[in-house]
Amino acid sequence: MASIVEICNMALSRIGNGDRIDALDEDTAQAEQCSLFYEPSRDFVLRDFHWGFATAFVSLAEVSDNPDPEYPYAYAMPTDCLKARRIVGGCIPADFWPCVNEGWARPVIKPVPFRVINGSSNSLIATTISPATLEYTKKIESSELFDPMFVSALAWRLASQIAPALSNNAGIAQTCDAQYQLEIARAASAMLNEGVNDFTRESSFITGRGQ
Repeated sequence: MASIVEICNMALSRIGNGDRIDALDEDTAQAEQCSLFYEPSRDFVLRDFHWGFATAFVSLAEVSDNPDPEYPYAYAMPTDCLKARRIVGGCIPADFWPCVNEGWARPVIKPVPFRVINGSSNSLIATTISPATLEYTKKIESSELFDPMFVSALAWRLASQIAPALSNNAGIAQTCDAQYQLEIARAASAMLNEGVNDFTRESSFITGRGQ
């Protein structure tokens, strides 16, 4: 897998900069820019897509002081959570159920509504069920765990951030951002073929759940 320095050098190459770095703490403009933007870019890309390698589940710890007047339960946000994806509600039905005028089909699994709110000292997750399990995107710092598509997307995102300071090409940052968007689209397409759920989830546009 690519190291952090290799990802930074990929980003430098993508903006047409021929210099390379050996460490982020070098006394060079290239290393300074990569050091400045690497972690924010990494976390941005992790949040921007539901990466399988960064997906985690945790049983949430309920808090006694719930400031939300509409949701009856509040839970502490996991400290390594970059983005709350969904509250896991119940089990997936194992069998097909009869449907009126449609024969046999899986039932619709409605998402559990939730939102992220501010607590007295940290972020909270307010929702409608207790107990609750959260599916979320975890902050991953080790590049050894990165998916190859994530590496490419991160290099493009980082390139778009360092380009203004390191490239004379006024349009290169926009070009890199467009390539980043293409990588995210490719990742979404690949994910469709990576796992299959044979039940139906109700659209989040219908339920309005999430943060």
